[in-house]
Amino acid sequence: MPRTDENGRQLKVLLDYLLDGDIDAKDIYDALGTSSSTYYRRVKERDYPNAEELRLVATRFGLSYPDLQVRFGLMTREEVQQYMDSTPFTVATINTVTATHIPVKLSELKPRLDAPSL
Repeated sequence: MPRTDENGRQLKVLLDYLLDGDIDAKDIYDALGTSSSTYYRRVKERDYPNAEELRLVATRFGLSYPDLQVRFGLMTREEVQQYMDSTPFTVATINTVTATHIPVKLSELKPRLDAPSL
């Protein structure tokens, strides 16, 4: 029996619910990068979906990866919050713009002095 969300729904049923439509199994196994036979074998296993499969599905369908992990019991909301609190967020800004000359002609190209010889 595969993993289910907190309401007992398997991944395909949850996707149908979240995306407000009937998601084809083909869309899921394409997102997972597997063949149909591998997908249908995989959906019967206890550890389906695993974290990597949830990440692939989240990316393909534009869903929240942490949310899917919480829904399928791979992380708790507290663990997600703890991770967010422990990770320092930094914002990098560019204060100056430097112009770089990009050669337009092949004759303007010069070998790099730091490159190893062929």
